[in-house]
Amino acid sequence: MGHLFRAFSLFLLLAGVAQAHDKRFPSMWVDDLLIHAPVLKATPEGAPVAAGYMGIENTGDTDEVLNSAEVEFAHDAQLHEMVMSGDVMKMRQIEGGIQIPAGETVWLKPGGLHLMLMKPSVALIEGKKQFVTLEFENAGTVRLPFVVAGLDAIRKLSDELHHSHDN
Repeated sequence: MGHLFRAFSLFLLLAGVAQAHDKRFPSMWVDDLLIHAPVLKATPEGAPVAAGYMGIENTGDTDEVLNSAEVEFAHDAQLHEMVMSGDVMKMRQIEGGIQIPAGETVWLKPGGLHLMLMKPSVALIEGKKQFVTLEFENAGTVRLPFVVAGLDAIRKLSDELHHSHDN
């Protein structure tokens, strides 16, 4: 009975998520993780950094950790967070990975947790896709397509996804 309830609850959640956001930004399953709308911020040629965002929903019974990210189109990919230090917002690299507790969703979004891509070798063009390899502690390594979008679209998408999960 518990599995049936979980499956039905997951169906309702996914139906809400599917209706809530733009179809250009699909969600993808990786083991017990549902990766919501993986997206990269558009950048011009020669930009010193780029950023990546997504929601990582852990539908399993075991805590998960996003240990690292890799890309072929930038010198380095790091896990970062924005934090307040007094009145100043600062960015710092996360050591030890991003924790994704069982039954919870962790959001990588502008102004918070995010992927930081150092020295991209190409411009990230809106509407195109680039592949990012994510390494999880339990789910292993997976290579996923990330859609490139402008910051306004990313913020709107992030708001829509949060509202669909708040209900």
